[in-house]
Amino acid sequence: MPPACGLDFGTSNTAIALPDGTVLPISPGYSDPRLYRSVIFFPEDEKEVYTGATAISRYLEDPFGRFIQSVKSFLHSSSFRATQIRGRTWLIEDLVALLLRRVREAAAPHAGGAPEALVLGRPALFSPDPEADALAEQRLRRAAEIAGFTRVEFLIEPIAAALSYEAQLTRDELVLVADFGAGTTDLTLMRLGPSRRGNPDRRPDVVGSTGVRIGGDRFDAEIMRHTLLPRFGAGSTYKVRGFSDKRLPVPQHVMSKLLSWHEMSFIREKATQELLELMLDSSDKPAEAEALYDLVMDNLGYRLFRAIEAVKVELSSKEETTLDFEEARIHLHEPITRAGFEAASAPLLQELREVTEGLLKRCEGAGDVDAVFLTGGSSQIPAVRRLYAERFGEERVRTRDAFTSVAEGLGRAAASL
Repeated sequence: MPPACGLDFGTSNTAIALPDGTVLPISPGYSDPRLYRSVIFFPEDEKEVYTGATAISRYLEDPFGRFIQSVKSFLHSSSFRATQIRGRTWLIEDLVALLLRRVREAAAPHAGGAPEALVLGRPALFSPDPEADALAEQRLRRAAEIAGFTRVEFLIEPIAAALSYEAQLTRDELVLVADFGAGTTDLTLMRLGPSRRGNPDRRPDVVGSTGVRIGGDRFDAEIMRHTLLPRFGAGSTYKVRGFSDKRLPVPQHVMSKLLSWHEMSFIREKATQELLELMLDSSDKPAEAEALYDLVMDNLGYRLFRAIEAVKVELSSKEETTLDFEEARIHLHEPITRAGFEAASAPLLQELREVTEGLLKRCEGAGDVDAVFLTGGSSQIPAVRRLYAERFGEERVRTRDAFTSVAEGLGRAAASL
């Protein structure tokens, strides 16, 4: 019988691990075969449905169809129940189940068969609203069941990350775990170490936990907001049809949708398309109006945000880089500095600082924090690491594999199943 597994269903990537902590290579040919991209592509002109890295490749070949990303970030939303794709109604649970089923099938050759028992990660808070939080977990459980998992238990992701860190400890510690995902950041203060490692129920070891909707996607959005929006017409005006001299600024709701590539598809509707065409004819910044039109109507948002993310990653090791993007009538060659990125991200960093201090204040009396364990993609942003180094001292800050430590910890937790 296949062993129980731990599965980290992430906003950007999904990973699955065995009870010994081994993260399985479920995405052969991808830059890191242990990471299965949490994306789905329904091409317009064929019946096949693509998931993972294959979905991205197929979408980039020909973007016409429905490309779905970050579906995890909608699980808590009662207003997003279903969507129509190729004449079929897809519940949000069906979309998640499709991804989980493909991951389960990809794990089968490495796990002695398709796993059935599962420890599934979830954020500390899908939403601060208890009803929305319960809805998200209920939907995720249902999706796992549709995908073929017959026994599903949940563990919050920062506890899973803590179990990954704990595997290397030789003494007991009070650890602040910060898990930075694409959509959320989860913080947990937890007692870890050799004296506790074998306990099947680790909930008594958790001193406190919290979460905030700040993740890698919001850091990407700040690069778009502060550097690129003017290249797509922010601050420009256009002529109102039927009025010879009346001009209006580009509507804020259009610009705000550009801060997240998967929101862009919502401004391809007829009313906005007419507005974009009007701007093409009468904008006081015609090149920017052309760039905006092509970005939206040619479905180029995903490609642009890949370029933005690549720049963000480069700024973790460089003081300055250039965002180069040449598609259709979009010609971007923007120098971006780490200092500029940090200034743009200041409100996010302040929010992280406040959430961290709030958790520590609620946990007063627990003792001194021995270590701070940072994991997840945004833990590699220098300003994020510096925030914790300044608060706790560089010598107490620890990191491990940024993208698989949660899956590894969930796998270790699955040993108790």
